[in-house]
Amino acid sequence: MSFTLPGVKNQGDYIFYYDAHSLGAGGNTTVIENTINPASIGLSDRILVNFGGFLYAGTEKRGLRVYDSYGNNIGISTITVNRITEPDFAPASLVIPFAFIRLGARYYQIYDFNYRYHYDYRDDFYQIIKTVDDYYYGSLKSISPLACFNYRRFYFGVEERFVYGDVKSEQNIIFPHDEDSITSTNYKFSGKSPRTGVLFVPSDHYGFAYYYTHRLEVADTNNTMVFPASHVLGIFYQPPQRVPTRFLAEIDYQLWNEPILIYKFGVEHTILYHYVLRYGFCLFPDHTQTAIWTTNITLGFGIQMKNYVFDAGFAYGKRDYKNSDFGGLGIEDIYIFDETHNHFQISAGFKF
Repeated sequence: MSFTLPGVKNQGDYIFYYDAHSLGAGGNTTVIENTINPASIGLSDRILVNFGGFLYAGTEKRGLRVYDSYGNNIGISTITVNRITEPDFAPASLVIPFAFIRLGARYYQIYDFNYRYHYDYRDDFYQIIKTVDDYYYGSLKSISPLACFNYRRFYFGVEERFVYGDVKSEQNIIFPHDEDSITSTNYKFSGKSPRTGVLFVPSDHYGFAYYYTHRLEVADTNNTMVFPASHVLGIFYQPPQRVPTRFLAEIDYQLWNEPILIYKFGVEHTILYHYVLRYGFCLFPDHTQTAIWTTNITLGFGIQMKNYVFDAGFAYGKRDYKNSDFGGLGIEDIYIFDETHNHFQISAGFKF
């Protein structure tokens, strides 16, 4: 999964969803069965094995403002276009129910550090004067045991996240008639952080959920990254009678140096027996520049049978900014960045 230059320069890119079910419903992760809220595994009444994979396809355009002879802005001239496609495998989970307790384990990705950039600099005669290749690799992943205790319609969940990941970068500046410049970094991060959550479903028509993620510190011998604590509150509501539609909403309050709010909204509509259509949206700011927002529109569908579940989700995201908004990002010129993000995710689960 590849994202953005500001992301790899500033502690990775935030992944706003968990699996295909979550992605299709706007990224909601509190009240959906077996998502990030550890209390959500309490909704599983049979042994559940779940796994998934995703594909990210993104485009980054860099442009310069163009002015006429009177100093009026007449548009943006595109300088470079980067297209990136990255597949990966995640998440995967196992839930085993007992009388009043659910035990489980899962593997999933938290932050992404993949990014690639290539550009040939040319002179007035269109001859290459240098070639720049920037490569960033890696992600932070979690392997987490978790447990949930059930009491009537209350669910109390705990999770211990064992986080690890290799984060690498390499910058190659190639000169046709001069010595090349090659620099690289390689970090192996690890750390751990608990998460606790509750879920209350007093009726089939509505429910409330909350989970708290503790501050996470991951360290290498030469570097340390700190990710803040967060509070996430979610609800769902399904109108009474026979309207087969469920509405989900979630607010994520992350305690960065300048706290941010992330908004998620989703709809699940049963269109025919076990077939579900989902759509929603997610809005979130960049934690280093809260005036820059990413807007994601999501769509998905699911098939829920007796012994298996299949889900597919898609999100289209958009963001525009100047590199000067993020302190320049190591770029001398002031470019206008135009980013497009396409997330595809599939998940499959088996119940025994």
